[in-house]
Amino acid sequence: MRKTWIAALIGAALSGSLAAAPTQWAGNGHFYEFIPGQFTWQQAFDAAQATSFNGQQGYLATVTSGAENGFLSTSISREIGWLGGSDDGAEGNWTWRDGPEAGQAFTYTNWNPGEPNDCCTGEDFLHLNFAIVGGWNDHGGPGNPNQLNGYFIEFNGQRTVPEPGSLALLAAGLMALSLRRRRG
Repeated sequence: MRKTWIAALIGAALSGSLAAAPTQWAGNGHFYEFIPGQFTWQQAFDAAQATSFNGQQGYLATVTSGAENGFLSTSISREIGWLGGSDDGAEGNWTWRDGPEAGQAFTYTNWNPGEPNDCCTGEDFLHLNFAIVGGWNDHGGPGNPNQLNGYFIEFNGQRTVPEPGSLALLAAGLMALSLRRRRG
């Protein structure tokens, strides 16, 4: 009885600490997640890179097609959120700053009308769903240093080593099942 209680307690603690899993897009096999909140682009960039899923490091999403843009803006979130693009350091030269496309110029864009406009002495970072669902806008930077948004994380979808939390949850479940069988 005591072992069953301990196994149940471990399982409950582990499952309570796990967030909902990111959503996979069939178009490229990558996983995506929206993190709501109030973050500068740099905070979002750092936080995304500190996140992992299925053994893959996260990064601010890099959008390379209209289909991917539509998936993010309709299936993941319609909220305004940072993406991994910037022209910081080279005005007008928009590149992806992280993920597999890091350093590459955009091959696809969905700028809102009149964007990017580098308003207010400098907007250097890309966000999605500004004014128009799926629309892109330049924001943040010196012109709007207090622009705070949620952000979109992308994981490239290739599984490597399971995360320790997944292994612990599996072990707790197997232990609980083993104890249940002995008892029965």
